[in-house]
Order: sequence, then structure tokens, then C-alpha cells
Amino acid sequence: MRKILAAAVMGAMLVSSVAAKADTFLWKDEVHDFTMSFPDVWKIQTEDTPTTRLRIAGPLAEDWATCRMQVWDDGRVKIYPKRLTGQAVMEQLDQEFWAKETAQYKDAVISNYYAPASLGAKGDATAVQFSFTQDDGEGNKVKMQGVSLGSIYGGKRYMATCSSKQELYSKRYADLFLSIIDSTELESKYHPFATGYYRNFLMDEPIHMPRSKPGTANKYQPLRWEDRYSYNR
Repeated sequence: MRKILAAAVMGAMLVSSVAAKADTFLWKDEVHDFTMSFPDVWKIQTEDTPTTRLRIAGPLAEDWATCRMQVWDDGRVKIYPKRLTGQAVMEQLDQEFWAKETAQYKDAVISNYYAPASLGAKGDATAVQFSFTQDDGEGNKVKMQGVSLGSIYGGKRYMATCSSKQELYSKRYADLFLSIIDSTELESKYHPFATGYYRNFLMDEPIHMPRSKPGTANKYQPLRWEDRYSYNR
């Protein structure tokens, strides 16, 4: 999310003194061609929907800190050249889209909308910060705070979402969440040059066609007797 918050860097504040010393785990999705990095003290959890490619939880269970990456096939902006996909993505993943997307959470309220944003270095995106409530399993409502970023790249829609208890979000997780999302590396799907490896064919040597056989001479110029004779001989 380099474009929306410059403070999101890989060396961001971690959740505890133990986490601060943790190594980074690199996770790769072979199916959808991307990687993500996160502290190795975080645990990979079971996929919770068919579209969820990765779901991780922080080492402190009582903080309810989780992140997930979802991927769908989405060809809506494939007809646009790369230089225009940023604007196309902003029109598709606009504030109305996010209002519907966050409606899956109870009592969801969007506090900030970011456009343009970026998923890693390649994916044009938009993003939101939002709050919601979650049931603790005992009938109590827990206030939660989250950040979600959506990107359409190479015919796929990527949705990265992280959240934690609201009172801990700014203290422990805001920068860490952004660094996890920003660590996403998408495999290149667009040619680095707008026209590909363009060859200026107009500079090629002219092709000299033989004129001694039927069909190779100018159709408006009758075949010479000498050529007709040499061909039929």
C-alpha cells in the first residue's frame, strides 16, 4: 500500500518483543501467482471459504489479530492498457463497492477510503479502514478495527483484509497489517513496453521478387515475350 501510507514498511513495529525478533515467513500461491510475507510467529489457519488462499492469526490469541487474502477470477479490466488500469480499478472498486463488501461484517462503518492504492508494487487498488463488531462466542460484542485492500490485476481480483480488537489496532497492529499487505508480490502479467518488443519493419531491406514467372510481375504490365518463352521452354 505504498501509495496511501508511506509509513507501511517491512521494518514496521511488531506486536511484542518476541515478535520483534521473529524471522519472516515467505508464503507462495502457485495457483494465483503471488507471494506474501509475515512474521513466522503468526500461524497459518485453515481456509474459511473457497476463495480464501491464505488466512493467518497473530501469536496473541486474545488480540484477535488476523489477516487473509482472497482471490477471484475477474476479467473486467483486461481490455484496458496497463497505463489506464489504475483509473479503471478505481471505477470498479469504488466507495459503493466497499459499502457492499464491508456489509458482511456486523455494524460495519467505513472511516477512510483510499484511492488510488497499490497491492505490492504492481496491483492497482483501492482500500478502506473500517470498524465492526464481532461476537465473542458468549453473547458479548467486541469492537474490531480493520483495513482492507482490493486490486484487479491480470484477470484476477485480490482482496487482502486484516483486523484486530479496536483498542489494540493503533497500538500494535496498524503498521504491521500494512506491511503484511504491502509485502504481496504479484507475478508480472503485463509487458514492460506498451507495444511489446516492437520492430520497426519499415526499416527492413526491400524484398525483390523475381519477374520471370507468371504471377510475380505487375498485374498491369503484360508479360514480356522473352520471359514467357524462357518459362515455357
